[in-house]
Amino acid sequence: MIQFILLSIFSINATSIVEVRELFKTAADVEADNDKLFEMTSGYTMDYKPIIYGYHAAAEMTKANHTLWPLAKLEHFNTGKYKLEKVITKYPEMAELRYIRYAVQNGSPDFLGYKGKMSEDKKYLEAHMDEQSWPSSFKVTVKAVLEL
Repeated sequence: MIQFILLSIFSINATSIVEVRELFKTAADVEADNDKLFEMTSGYTMDYKPIIYGYHAAAEMTKANHTLWPLAKLEHFNTGKYKLEKVITKYPEMAELRYIRYAVQNGSPDFLGYKGKMSEDKKYLEAHMDEQSWPSSFKVTVKAVLEL
């Protein structure tokens, strides 16, 4: 009984980073994947799993792709942008957060004016890619997004 309780406690917020990364790849185009990504990453904070929080911010931003009303689109985008910028400001050395921002900026329309950090993030990721303990398959994904 005690083992079950402990297992239950430790499995709370045990979101798989592998699944989160996979969902992120398709979230901008597939609403169901975006919804799943948003739900999976809910409940995380900047201080508890900042990378998962970054993916949650990105999922909030990409909700704009799946919303009809222009004001609602802008609200989702700006809410997620605020969260993502805040976590990157707090943890600028976390390369995966830079990747998330680069990917979102790369896919955002020019009229939103959210392209200003792409060059900085790309340079940072190029310089620090080899230091990351990411699986090789994820490094391939990051390199493809960066067009390296």
